[in-house]
Amino acid sequence: MAAVMLLAGLAACSPFGSGPDRDEQAIAVVERSVESAVPEANGVFVTMAFSGPSDRSMSVRLYIDPVDDAALTDAVDRAAREAWETSPIALVELALEAVAGERPADPPRGVEQVTDLRVVADALGIDARYVVDGRLALPETTLVRLYGPAGADVE
Repeated sequence: MAAVMLLAGLAACSPFGSGPDRDEQAIAVVERSVESAVPEANGVFVTMAFSGPSDRSMSVRLYIDPVDDAALTDAVDRAAREAWETSPIALVELALEAVAGERPADPPRGVEQVTDLRVVADALGIDARYVVDGRLALPETTLVRLYGPAGADVE
């Protein structure tokens, strides 16, 4: 009986879910937050992947109409900050990409045609080596430098 009460108490104190739905919950949290932070986007698509035994990487795709470099930089910067600050799962990397157009009802996991984010990297002082095929691949150290410690880094 005491063991059951202890487990129930620990579950109630858990700041975030566990089990197979955990990544889906984190994705939903980040998608809503990024959509709010970047209202000019036509949609957001977030995925997560394991990049080690307990390390998670997150990818954020912004569906956004072509804009000038300053507006693109601002939108991507807000998306990165919001994803980093609101992810309820600790991240070791955050990848960002921008795609022209509307978010489809069922977005593909991968896309070939992306808006090149080199100009964003330059404007934000991000090393060019973190731009891969037009996408930003930001390690935790760069995210901490740009945005401070992660908002929620509990496992």
